[in-house]
Amino acid sequence: MRAAIALIPLALLAACNDAGTVDKKNASTAEVAKSVADAGMKLNPGRWELTMQFKKFEVEDMPPEAKAMMQKTLGETRTFASCLTKEEAEKPDGKFFGQQGEDCKYDTFTMGNGKIDATMTCKGTGEDAGNMAKMTLAGTYSPDTYDMTMDMNGTAPNGKAMVMQMALTSKHMGECKGDEQG
Repeated sequence: MRAAIALIPLALLAACNDAGTVDKKNASTAEVAKSVADAGMKLNPGRWELTMQFKKFEVEDMPPEAKAMMQKTLGETRTFASCLTKEEAEKPDGKFFGQQGEDCKYDTFTMGNGKIDATMTCKGTGEDAGNMAKMTLAGTYSPDTYDMTMDMNGTAPNGKAMVMQMALTSKHMGECKGDEQG
């Protein structure tokens, strides 16, 4: 789950202006951020509201009661608000892209002409050492909205195989109000 959240800030980036194209392979989050900035892709500053909806969540050998509870949450949405300053919008850094360091790398990252397609591999650290998650993100964007799907295949905390799919939709909502989470 932590690895899934890593792509949410990346999804917010998709709201940027379509100034250029980025095509990276085997790149860190910082390398991708620099390439996006160098391509002239800039975010619209202000308030962004991101809505997440779990479409699929399966864990191998999940107890029936846990599976039934999880099925009830599928389709529910959660909305988060973020505020981007003008400076952050013009030059997103590696922190903006969520996971940093050696534990996550983009296998591929392609963005341009209103489309985004990325594949990321994250390796577990600490208690999760040995675990790995593979995530894909695909969708469309414009300067004020985006619509994407994220798929993740990995290992749950219990060591069993896990599959998750999430829909991400965001809208630029104007000026920041001061109640945003990030």
